[in-house]
Amino acid sequence: MAKVYDRTNQKEVPESELIPYLAAHGIHYEYWPIDRLPDSLRTQKTLSAEEQSQVIAAFAPELQRMSRDYGYISHDVVVLNTVSTPNLDELLANFERFHRHSEDEVRFIVDGAGVFTLEREGDLFDVTVYAGDLISVPRGTRHYFTLTETRNVKAIRLFQTREGWVAIYDEEAVS
Repeated sequence: MAKVYDRTNQKEVPESELIPYLAAHGIHYEYWPIDRLPDSLRTQKTLSAEEQSQVIAAFAPELQRMSRDYGYISHDVVVLNTVSTPNLDELLANFERFHRHSEDEVRFIVDGAGVFTLEREGDLFDVTVYAGDLISVPRGTRHYFTLTETRNVKAIRLFQTREGWVAIYDEEAVS
């Protein structure tokens, strides 16, 4: 299950308060069991197009529900680690800048972990997501994403447009 650190109040949010805390900040969170996915697909560091399709097929009921309920029209699998992503440091440097999107940023973590740093409702907080966690960061939310010290994440991303998320960095925002 995800963990939340409230930077504004300098405290970890107890697990029992995680979902209400996130909901109060407009963040949608779900936990999907990952045991239906074979370990080989979950933990390997690179995935072929066929293997990515198998990952998506394993969570088809949830993805269909999310598409129906929230209007997502496409999805993909992203794998970030030192084996499959030769330019990982460059990508992370770009990710680790505050930005916003014109649509929700939705990720379901299949393996590994990542950290969203979010600014919502006057609070700044970190949400560390692990395998089984789905998080939806509402459009317009000031945030950034990075990896944990394991430097590994495999996730299904859901999109409301065919183009996917386009980052609008703070220095590009129009006042």
